[in-house]
Amino acid sequence: MDTPAPSADRPPRTSRRPSWAAVLQVALLVPPVVFILSTVPGVRPGPDGYRLWFDGVLNNVAYQSAAVLCAVRTHRSTGSHRAGYLLAAGLAAYGGGNVFWTAVVRPLVVQPFPSGADALFLAFYPLAFAALVILAKRRDARHARSLWLDGIVGATAAAAIAAAATIGPILDAGQGSWAAIATTTAYPLLDLVLLLVVAAILSLYAWRPPLGIWLLAAGLVLFVVADVEYLFATALGTYVPGRPTDGVWVVAVLLIALTPGWPAAPTGPRLPSWALVSIPVVATAGALGLLVTDHVHRFHPIAVVLAALTVVLSLARLLLTFRDVSALAESRELALTDELSGLGNRRALYRRAPRAISDLPDDAGVGLLLLDLDRFKEINDSLGHHAGDTMLRQVGIRLLTCVGERSDVVVRLGGDEFAVLLTGVDAATTRALALEVIAALAEPLPLDGIPVRIGVSIGISLQPATEAELSSLLRQADVAMYHAKTHRLGTFAYQTEIDEFASGERLETAELLREAIAGHDLVLHYQPKIDTLTGAVEGVEALVRWQHPTRGLLFPDQFLPLVESAGLMEAMTRTVLEQALDQVAGWWRAGRVVPVAVNLSASSLLDRDLPARIAAMLATRGVPAQLLVIEITEDFLMADRQRAQQILAGLRAGGVRIAVDDYGTGYSSLAYLRELPIDDLKLDKSFLVGLAGDDRALAIVRSTIVLAHSLGLRLVAEGVEDQATCRELEEAGCDVQQGWLYSKALPARDVERWMDERAEVLGRDAAAGSGAAAGSGAAAGAGPLLLAGEPAGGPA
Repeated sequence: MDTPAPSADRPPRTSRRPSWAAVLQVALLVPPVVFILSTVPGVRPGPDGYRLWFDGVLNNVAYQSAAVLCAVRTHRSTGSHRAGYLLAAGLAAYGGGNVFWTAVVRPLVVQPFPSGADALFLAFYPLAFAALVILAKRRDARHARSLWLDGIVGATAAAAIAAAATIGPILDAGQGSWAAIATTTAYPLLDLVLLLVVAAILSLYAWRPPLGIWLLAAGLVLFVVADVEYLFATALGTYVPGRPTDGVWVVAVLLIALTPGWPAAPTGPRLPSWALVSIPVVATAGALGLLVTDHVHRFHPIAVVLAALTVVLSLARLLLTFRDVSALAESRELALTDELSGLGNRRALYRRAPRAISDLPDDAGVGLLLLDLDRFKEINDSLGHHAGDTMLRQVGIRLLTCVGERSDVVVRLGGDEFAVLLTGVDAATTRALALEVIAALAEPLPLDGIPVRIGVSIGISLQPATEAELSSLLRQADVAMYHAKTHRLGTFAYQTEIDEFASGERLETAELLREAIAGHDLVLHYQPKIDTLTGAVEGVEALVRWQHPTRGLLFPDQFLPLVESAGLMEAMTRTVLEQALDQVAGWWRAGRVVPVAVNLSASSLLDRDLPARIAAMLATRGVPAQLLVIEITEDFLMADRQRAQQILAGLRAGGVRIAVDDYGTGYSSLAYLRELPIDDLKLDKSFLVGLAGDDRALAIVRSTIVLAHSLGLRLVAEGVEDQATCRELEEAGCDVQQGWLYSKALPARDVERWMDERAEVLGRDAAAGSGAAAGSGAAAGAGPLLLAGEPAGGPA
């Protein structure tokens, strides 16, 4: 029932003729609008007000026009059409009831009740209910059960209050057979059921659904108002045909008919967290108030039952919240723990190290030991993986015993690599501890009854607390560790002389890089991002490369340290942004609407004038702001929260989208997710390693996706390299996927060809009747498309 973005997101054309569907939709709007205007009080003559041509003919034409309009809009929309066609069928049945009453029942002297008209009127409800269930299922696959409960609690409370106000008086005034009483009661009860489902759907969208859902909800609310007024009038014997209420029914039908065919983007203000929590609280308070009032003024039993059900459901919501909080706490702990060794993992190091460093005095030293086991692969292959796992566990135990209280941060980075962070140390203390670790690990390890000796190579990095950064410590320790392993030194402290960029070629290389940045000669490759639900290309991420005159194409990790040390980071970021926007402008003029994501470093985001400068870049090129996504790291968000709030608010006000890159590798603070204007979370690829079949890893990823959706954010998973991971992400509700499973980062011409090939495959699948399922990355024929000769894995 959703369509692509409006035409404003596409390049303008000099002239555009209205399509047959647009003309037909306008024509179908005429009868309902004319009839609605004819029901305005003061327009219709006489006390009874019934006019055959208006209330008989035009009224029925209006109902059937609305049903046809709903079908036409559904046919013209993309995605699944089932819900839209069910709504159209329900509207046709409802209109058919009106035709039956006008042609068959009204001419009779004694008008039967219930009649065949009531059967057709009531047929609307199961069809509308089925359409709502389809919408709810489509959304529920991506949201938590707590949202369902929020909607149900609110809906049952509203139903209880409505039942208390309407059902009793209606039944007290009702006369006639049991069939008449049952039919009279069925209308408000079925209206309440639809209201319950609508409230649940709104809660699933965090009360920011697409416009079509709002129109559907408004139409159903008007249905309830008109039905209740009609039932009171019927019960009291005051109903006459041709009243203004008839116009309310047609307005409701028209709003429902306009439900399909709108963009899927959320509408309405973003509700704060306290407002979302207040919905079940207020609903529960209302239900309790009704139960207390029932002791003084008796309500109908249905109202009491609904109020009691609201209280029970609110208790279930409380229990679920407690369980979710406990699961989230456990997931956070699991996210920081290496399952095999019980030590912290890489995320724990990135989380704890900055805090430990920030607490040190300025004259203190920060050291990092990076350990890599020697001959581990040989032992793992000869004795089996179980023996290798046992060895890693034993190494973790010995490492903790040896280090003791001298470090609170002992982690396994992955594979056979371990790291120890030391604070308040000098070079001698750091080297002494490294030698102690080598001696402790030199003792034989019993593996399957066989004493095995294993060596270790340790790289040492030492920096003063005022300059220490974890990324720099890790890089230096890694260089030192490989030097120690290559030269069989056991342990080695980092020296600039062994650094690739600290050699005699450093100045020459820095100058070449400076010239490439100034001349806009950097190379940008673009990696597609795929919408999980549709399989379509959602956008691309721009990744920088450098074509070195002699060393060939270099990836960022090979020259970014030099960029940072030479003070070129801000200039390079500006150049990359300008080159990316130039490419987007070219695509835009060629009719390609391709949003591009650009990574901005923390240093480049210190300028408060950044939003104005980016707005000027976009205006100069004539590129819509929504085609630019700025990706930032958590370091920037956590370093200066107030500055981040101002800069991000300025970017968002200009229409630029904001994404948090490498989410989960830094502080991962929940506070900034609540306070700062963010659109997307990009889950770091380290979370996806071994995801398929790993229940704990799946629990972490699913919890993160639920957290993002509950805050109204999209979740983008980068580093998707296999179908199994893709399927798990799809089932968990991930919004966008990116990785080598679909395509590596490609030059602009190659990525254009890749997108055209993918669009062609998606088009063929859609034409063959595969529908929305054809584009769902993992499960459809329009899955990953790789260029000839490309491997299905590797660095981005």
